[in-house]
Amino acid sequence: MQYLGTNEAMPAKIGTYKGYKYFIIPSIFGALNGYAELPKSWKDGDEDELTVHGGITFKGYVRDGASKVKVIGFDTLHAFDDQETRDLKSVEKECKYMIDEMIEVWNKHRPLSRVSTETALELADELGKLVTKRGLSFDELGYLHEK
Repeated sequence: MQYLGTNEAMPAKIGTYKGYKYFIIPSIFGALNGYAELPKSWKDGDEDELTVHGGITFKGYVRDGASKVKVIGFDTLHAFDDQETRDLKSVEKECKYMIDEMIEVWNKHRPLSRVSTETALELADELGKLVTKRGLSFDELGYLHEK
C-alpha cells in the first residue's frame, strides 16, 4: 500500500503499548479509526500480512503534537461493524492486537534483530572459550560442520 499522506485530525486517544504509540482518531463520518506506529525499519508491504480488523486501510502519518509519526491503520466503517466494534475500548484493543501482529511479522522477517549487539558479542565470546577448551580452532569447527 502506498503512503496516503498525513491524517491531521485530533486524536481521541493516544496510548503506548510495547514501546509503540497508537492513536484513535474519529473519522469524518463519526466512526473511530485505529493507528499504530511502525517500527523504524518496517519493510513496505509487510502490512499485507496483518489480519487486523477489516484489513489495513491507511498507511501514512498522524500528528503527535508538532511531529509526525509513521503509522498504519484500520477503520470501523465496514458493513459488518456495529456499535460494539466502533467503541473506544474495542478500537483500543484492536490497536494493541495490531501492534502484537506488527511485532510478530517484523521479528519473522528479521529474526536476528531480536539479539542485541551486546548479546551477540557475549555469545561469540562464550563460543570462543568452548572451542579453545576443546582444543579446536574455528577453521576446524567449520570443517566438522561440513561433514
